[in-house]
Amino acid sequence: MLDILFALSVLAAVIFFGALISVGNERQRKAIDGIREQSSHWAEQDLRLKRARAMRDVRIPDTRQWLSGVTARLLGTSPHLLALNPWEENGMKAVVCPCEDGRKLVMTPVPPAQFVKAVRVNGRSRLAKAEVGLLGDRPQRVTVHEMNIVTCGSFFDLEAKLAWQQVCGSPLDAERLYLFEVPPAISNQHHRSTF
Repeated sequence: MLDILFALSVLAAVIFFGALISVGNERQRKAIDGIREQSSHWAEQDLRLKRARAMRDVRIPDTRQWLSGVTARLLGTSPHLLALNPWEENGMKAVVCPCEDGRKLVMTPVPPAQFVKAVRVNGRSRLAKAEVGLLGDRPQRVTVHEMNIVTCGSFFDLEAKLAWQQVCGSPLDAERLYLFEVPPAISNQHHRSTF
């Protein structure tokens, strides 16, 4: 009988201490979560202050040079942009940049699926088939890169707004852009000779 009483008291003590440890762990978890949340808010506020100070200092003296640097960082190699041409059709806006190697970069704030659908050449006539659209003859296959503060630098959104204003003459109401990498157009004669 004494053994059973001793075993029950030991079991009760283990359960009691287990409950105490559980309560202590839960308190620690809540305290750590609170500290993590406070540090996250602090880091966010610190970044906002730095960005607010930097916003006054952000300048884009040469838009083509800036975009060349941003796209080189994004693509891994410099595209050697020849020009920055504003483009607008059916309420869609973009900046078209021909490159030395024959490809074309198209930068727009419009999400890719919506942009591809809007610029696709429609029609079954011979003339429509011969016409190459803004994104080439196969717009669904064009490589698209998202340009944002993660992929293009922590001040990309601020710089992009300035560059967009300089090229297009209108404000940019987006914090990310999409870059379509359109391959060089293959001429019909070259296309025929390969068959």
